[in-house]
Amino acid sequence: MKKTLYIIYLAVACIAVAMQLGYRSMLFKRYGSDSIFVGCFPNFIAVVLISLIFNLVKNGKKDSTPLKISLMGTATMVFYEFIQPFIQGRTFDWLDVVASLIGGLFVYITLFITHKVSSIS
Repeated sequence: MKKTLYIIYLAVACIAVAMQLGYRSMLFKRYGSDSIFVGCFPNFIAVVLISLIFNLVKNGKKDSTPLKISLMGTATMVFYEFIQPFIQGRTFDWLDVVASLIGGLFVYITLFITHKVSSIS
């Protein structure tokens, strides 16, 4: 079952990267740089990737619940968003915080389902 979980994580990571590299550039061409969705998409993807990497590192530990893992990824990106005004050339955007929260919810649901499936087997 552990092999299946790694395959699921790899598939989610590949889809996230493909969407970031290919789908986002297509959306930029279609909607321009003013699109809210296109601008916030990297935060969503970053939460997904950070959380899945953290889950792979913490896999097997009793304290690695889906909630803790998704909160860690979300908190990392929200913290980064709040310190951006102090980084030269970066700006704060509330929509990026919202995208990070939605990404955290997506990760929580994904991890919750995979943990339920793995506990059934």
